[in-house]
Amino acid sequence: MLKIGSIEDNDGEYVIHREFYRQGMIFKDEEAYKFHKDQPCYSPELSDSVYTGNDFLELCNCQQDLADELFEGVDWQHPESLKEDWFANGEWVECEGCGKIINYGDGCNDTKCPNCGKAVEV
Repeated sequence: MLKIGSIEDNDGEYVIHREFYRQGMIFKDEEAYKFHKDQPCYSPELSDSVYTGNDFLELCNCQQDLADELFEGVDWQHPESLKEDWFANGEWVECEGCGKIINYGDGCNDTKCPNCGKAVEV
């Protein structure tokens, strides 16, 4: 499992030890993300922000497949920033009917939400 850098919990204050990965200096722990959703699994470059697997799930409307994709994709930035980029580029779209996020970045050509059937604008 992927592990970049490390993190220490010093009485509620995190000490982050970053290492270079793809585009930046980060902390990233795939095992914590997958199996310990309440433990730190990611910290972006130039930030003291620390994210857990539960944070990724919350950012993705509790859609595990999208949370997995977001966790895999972050390599220097805040997950919120990458998510915003994917929405701006039309890779992810939120259905106005049910609120589910639809991943158009995987080659999906549907014009309707697979969850509720409402027409979706890409």
